Amino acid sequence: MAENKNMVAEAGIRFFGSISASATHEIKNSLAIINESAGLLKDLSLMAQKGHPLSLERINDISQRVIRQVQRADLVLKKMNRFSHSVDQSTQIADLEKTIVFVLDMTSRLIDRHGAIVEISSPVSPMMVLTNLFYLENMIWRAIETACCAADSEKKIKISFGTDISEPLIWFTMNSAKKEIMDDLFGSKEDSALMAYLNISIKKNEKNNGFGLLWPKLI
Repeated sequence: MAENKNMVAEAGIRFFGSISASATHEIKNSLAIINESAGLLKDLSLMAQKGHPLSLERINDISQRVIRQVQRADLVLKKMNRFSHSVDQSTQIADLEKTIVFVLDMTSRLIDRHGAIVEISSPVSPMMVLTNLFYLENMIWRAIETACCAADSEKKIKISFGTDISEPLIWFTMNSAKKEIMDDLFGSKEDSALMAYLNISIKKNEKNNGFGLLWPKLI
């Protein structure tokens, strides 16, 4: 039991690190553009001091670029703040669709690195689970990451839901999937520990090109 808890914690730390690294990379890009814009404004100022006429259009373009990058960095920070607060409570009621959408938003840069396109269809009714939100986000990312790696040739992944809201099920389906990955889904000790902690089991579809995260039937 103690070993499982340690593995779940280690998986969580790695997950938090991956998300933090991606977010800070985006912020760094925005700061680089802001810094470049500041340099351009300084150049325009020096030229004005030498008697060259100021281009108001150029100044406006630079200021708009700075505003856009400040807004972009602020949005990343707000999402990172929300993500950080996922650890506030050990258990809470989570909406699966909203959680998936948030994870997709937080990991979009990582998904792009896989060259994958992910689409999500809404459930017939909201699917709610009582769970640890942070580790749920971790498990959803592991499922998305696994689907990205398993997708053969065309990297298109569809996320959908089961029809029985009392038995929450999230499907991750590819057009075609690599057999070697589908034969050993979530085979690591860390993944097994994480699924056990969240009380989730894995279900494969008949075509062996998709898998589902299945919660026990709600009473």
